[in-house]
Order: sequence, then structure tokens, then C-alpha cells
Amino acid sequence: MKKIILVCNGGMSTAMLAKRMKDASAEEIDVHAYGEAEFMQHVEGASVILVGPQIRYRIADFQAETDIPVVGISPQRYGIMDGKGVLEDIKKYL
Repeated sequence: MKKIILVCNGGMSTAMLAKRMKDASAEEIDVHAYGEAEFMQHVEGASVILVGPQIRYRIADFQAETDIPVVGISPQRYGIMDGKGVLEDIKKYL
């Protein structure tokens, strides 16, 4: 099972997207949402770290802290909470 970490300011808005992603994958992925202050404590074994549009300016900072791919979530997909679309966007990391 692939592990995906979603990151935003507090982890609240990405928690909704995480649920939709899990539902869209028929629960074949392990996906969790965290705030930017705590997510590094949970990255072990992750295939990819997805960053919410509101903190995408931090992607380079996060990349410097880990060798796990760090990818920005499309603002359009994030805005409509398109879990299936986000999964399609990150297929190459899974």
C-alpha cells in the first residue's frame, strides 16, 4: 500500500481531500493530512508529499528536508476537492 502525505497550514482542509482520495482509490492507498508544523514526523515510508496551494511557496523548503518527492496540489483540483483528479496527477510517483 502506497503512503501519501498531504500538507497545508493546519491539516484541516487537506483532511477532506485525503478522504476523497482514499475513496477514489478504493482504499488502496494510505493517505493522511497534517499541518506544516507536524508533517515531517509522519513522512517515513511515504511515496509522495503533496502540498496545498496555500503553502506551495514552501515546497523548496520541504524538498530540502527530505528525499521524498514533494509536489504541489493543483489549485483547481484542490478547490473542488477532486480526489480522483489529484491521484491521476501523481500517478508517476506511485
